[in-house]
Amino acid sequence: MSIDENAPAVQIPNCLQVQRARTAIQGAPPDATADHFDQIIRKTAMVTTPVRKALVEEEVNRRANLQEDRAETVMNGQPAAWDQTRTVLQAWADGVKDGEQPFMHVSQMWSFVPAGVEGLTRTSVKGAGAFSGTYYHVPGVSAADIRKAARDKKNPQRALDAIVANWKGEEMPVELAPHSRSILRQRAPQLVTVLVIVAGIAAWFYHSHEIDRRASEATEAEAAARESQANSIAARVKNSWNADDTWEDTFSSKGAAYTPYTIELENALIKGRPILAFGSVDDVRKSEQQDNSIVLIEDFGRTAGVDLRFSLLSAPAITKAILNDQDRAVQYVVIAATITSVEKVSMPPDKSDHDRDYFLAHGILNEAQPIGLLDMRPFKDLLSRAVRSGDE
Repeated sequence: MSIDENAPAVQIPNCLQVQRARTAIQGAPPDATADHFDQIIRKTAMVTTPVRKALVEEEVNRRANLQEDRAETVMNGQPAAWDQTRTVLQAWADGVKDGEQPFMHVSQMWSFVPAGVEGLTRTSVKGAGAFSGTYYHVPGVSAADIRKAARDKKNPQRALDAIVANWKGEEMPVELAPHSRSILRQRAPQLVTVLVIVAGIAAWFYHSHEIDRRASEATEAEAAARESQANSIAARVKNSWNADDTWEDTFSSKGAAYTPYTIELENALIKGRPILAFGSVDDVRKSEQQDNSIVLIEDFGRTAGVDLRFSLLSAPAITKAILNDQDRAVQYVVIAATITSVEKVSMPPDKSDHDRDYFLAHGILNEAQPIGLLDMRPFKDLLSRAVRSGDE
């Protein structure tokens, strides 16, 4: 999936579906790609295509910003303040672009350049301590005012706040003359500001917690529903063909040999009745028998120490269903298959001298049904529960 940099910005709504999508993609593995994010959103939330693409771009940028924050933390020997992380800085810059704030500040310690600041004035300030760095501000605020406020000897933060107040048309509190009361009067606005910020942060954390909790509950409920559906499908396939689901037990027990011999797999798989397994479809090709096909499936069962694959003769109806599955690239399938022979395929070691030999079981594909997504949790334990539930 590619992101169109010239596409107009999309306003992402704050709704349950968006929250669910964000929760899902933020939980994706660190090496997940934009295509992976797109697939996850498609399967977890109902949002429009523009919003889905915007969410993907948002997550890609968020992860890129986190990586840059970590890199600069290592370079500078200290982490960035919460208001100097890239995500916060970009949100601050967006507020300036949207007319909510007159300026934003990037510390001299960081090399971050916010996106979309072409229309803002860029002013560099040096010799101002923690207030040094780059300021991006609206044309209505002069560079001289920014530099003067940042270098204020008494209270640079207050001077910068005065710029914000003047820009918004608000009045700054007047300092009273009596010294015994002036200190309190001077600090009162700061105290009020701190209290407002603390209250705002507390409200934000509570609101975020509630959003995360509801999104998590919704995600768990959806996962439970899909798991229930997977259980039902696996149990039905097992019962329809009286398929054996215990053949893996020998190889998944604690005392099982790490690498079995071919004869052990033959004894487990060739029983005169179908076996139940699940995995992913690797390929479909023509067979020597008219109209039938050969379906290649990689086993993802409980046999962690056994690299097992299936080469199964498939009837036209089964093959057609596999080919018509639009989600086949991300689906697990549950199969009932009658195995007729097993062989060990020898492969040359990889560059790291790792063994790549595998076992190939031949037979007939009785049935294949999609059971879930690859981005869902593994079905190794689920399959065991699913098929056994069909006996109850």
